[in-house]
Amino acid sequence: MIRQNISGKRMAIGLVLRAMSRRGIHQDDLIVFMDGDAVLAPGILRKCCPLFENDPKLQAITTDEEVICYGPKWIQSWLTMRFAQRRIAMQSHSMANKVLTLTGRMSVFRANHLTRHKFIRMLEADHLHHWLWGTFRFLSGDDKSTWYYMLTQDAKMLYVPDALVYTIEEIEGSGIERMTQNFRRWSGNMLRNGTRALKLGPNKIGFFIWWCVMDQRIAMWTMLVSPIVAIAATLLHDPYYIVSYFIWIAISRMVLSLFLFRYSNSMHIEWPFILYFNQLLNAAVKVYCLARLSKQRWTNRGNQSSGSGDSFADQMKNFMAAYITTVWVVTLVMTVLFYTGLVGFPELGYWL
Repeated sequence: MIRQNISGKRMAIGLVLRAMSRRGIHQDDLIVFMDGDAVLAPGILRKCCPLFENDPKLQAITTDEEVICYGPKWIQSWLTMRFAQRRIAMQSHSMANKVLTLTGRMSVFRANHLTRHKFIRMLEADHLHHWLWGTFRFLSGDDKSTWYYMLTQDAKMLYVPDALVYTIEEIEGSGIERMTQNFRRWSGNMLRNGTRALKLGPNKIGFFIWWCVMDQRIAMWTMLVSPIVAIAATLLHDPYYIVSYFIWIAISRMVLSLFLFRYSNSMHIEWPFILYFNQLLNAAVKVYCLARLSKQRWTNRGNQSSGSGDSFADQMKNFMAAYITTVWVVTLVMTVLFYTGLVGFPELGYWL
């Protein structure tokens, strides 16, 4: 038992790992990372630990998750859908001997990497150098920092689909603000770590995983294309375009939901609508966060926040971030309009 004498989850983990390192544990011993509000399903260690004995190259595994939600019913449905999406993605990624995150709810590691000073120091003080925001430390996302370190070591990582952990969510109010804050935290951590993961290259981390990380950055823009086309076509040509778009959304998201139902413990009739709202809001939040990587907030841990200074320099940086985001969005809109022919290029004589 280690008494935490310093604030912050990252520092607490570092404190424990340093104690283990001084103790001189064996490099093949297993270390379990687990959140305090997680509930383990029966037999989870029995399903996880033998994998390391059977495969000496295995360095880390992450587990399946299910939610126990105290709050609005639609939030319960949304989180259940999110975990169904997670199962599909994790099983696919694991086939490449890598995953896209080593979730903090519960992951198991071989000790030889985790007791190294380089790993401990990175976990405690992980940071990023940004051209606009300078050098800033990560507030949350310790699981992503751990994942990135394992990528740099070309470590084998797996997902165990039958090892279940329950996550507890207590939601007050309508849940919209909590949903948005979760997206900001998840998307921010993904963008901060995805950039440096891409720099490792496909030869280091494998082409499939490298492309999955790249796809996360592409998808936030492509998701916005269809609503832009629908709205522009409705305003510029015929209002029935928006009706056709809603019909397309209903059919396509219903088909996607049919696939998700197989990976869920329950079925929800509202999933097609929640799925589209989830995709649209997630894309918008990622675009917003892309120019504001230093802005961090963690409502699950005492409402911690960082990157929200009020000095003149901070205000100018915020203005620049807003300007950059506006340029990106306008460029996307104009590119889509010109590409689809909804707006034509001016005649050459117009400029003469």
